[in-house]
Amino acid sequence: MELLITITESTETLSEICCTWQDETVCENCQNNTKLDCRWERRHVIRFLLIMSPTLLVAIGAIIVGSIFTGRWWWILGVIIGYYALFFIVETRILCSHCPYYSKEGLMLHCLANYGFIKFYRYHPEPMNKFEKTLLVIGFVLFGTLPLVGQIPSILVLNSLLPVDQGKFITVLVLLGVSILSVIFSFTFLFTRICLKCVNFSCPFNNVQKELADDYLKRNPHMEKAWLESGYQLLEK
Repeated sequence: MELLITITESTETLSEICCTWQDETVCENCQNNTKLDCRWERRHVIRFLLIMSPTLLVAIGAIIVGSIFTGRWWWILGVIIGYYALFFIVETRILCSHCPYYSKEGLMLHCLANYGFIKFYRYHPEPMNKFEKTLLVIGFVLFGTLPLVGQIPSILVLNSLLPVDQGKFITVLVLLGVSILSVIFSFTFLFTRICLKCVNFSCPFNNVQKELADDYLKRNPHMEKAWLESGYQLLEK
């Protein structure tokens, strides 16, 4: 009896872990194998970092330069707190907890984007609801605008000091322009390349074809059940 219970619990646990984290033998004869980024690969993490890190470094660097020029640091603290709250706490719940990559046991998130985040919440196999999607859209807007808005105080301060600090004023304006271009490039690449193959299907920015998403769900009964109970409908063949 004890052995039966152990085997049953083990099977149930395995069924809750998406095929993304199961043995690679489940990938045999899977049409999604090359069409989705459904297996963890270091090169995908590096790709994401190469897309997003330069943008953040440029934008945050611009805020720091402006703070050095003006001697005012309070907005840097505001940006850091805002980013921490948004991505390490809020985004992890409303977006990451619904992702198949989140199904792996352990405290740290292993995924193709927010690798290393702490998993404060349980795995949610069901799709994101409308409220979560709305919060995520707002979050992405803040992600793109906070580093830019954080540069505005320095520009306003230095503008009031013209023409004494004209060189510094031009510098912060150029940095703002570069930051804007970086944000545009990063989001464009993200939406047109990465979102096309992402397995977090309920994300409002996800662009995976429905037939591919349906096939993935069918290969993961625990996730499929949660989606169907949430009102999702599979394509009929």
